[in-house]
Amino acid sequence: MEFDPIAVEAAVSVDKTLRDSWRLNWLTLMDVAVWGDLRSHQIGLTGKLRKRVLEFGERLRSYASDRSWIPHPREQIKNALSTSLQTRESIEKVREIVVQFDAGTDLGALQSLWESLSAALMSDVLEREGLLVQLLNQQYHEEI
Repeated sequence: MEFDPIAVEAAVSVDKTLRDSWRLNWLTLMDVAVWGDLRSHQIGLTGKLRKRVLEFGERLRSYASDRSWIPHPREQIKNALSTSLQTRESIEKVREIVVQFDAGTDLGALQSLWESLSAALMSDVLEREGLLVQLLNQQYHEEI
């Protein structure tokens, strides 16, 4: 049986308003990571934070990207699941670094911005992964 194109579109597409909101929040996060007053007793931590936030932005971009160019619905779903897992991994890497900072006038802003962005994104990730897995499982059960 074929995938329902409307269900696939809903599962693999991120709303433009949501995507734009994440982008603005990421830009603010990147600004704090690069220009903010953040301190730690660990040498090189700010450089690691900048690198991880940049990687997170790349993963976020992939997660929210258009998949209509992928011809087969199953491949769209697999691509969406793959980028979702990569985004989860990137979220965890940034989180590991953010909690290691212990001082600086922008530390509170970094922590609150990160918590709100990562919580909103993880909420979407969990819901979307559920839809994607459900679509794949539907097809596998129908094929058996």
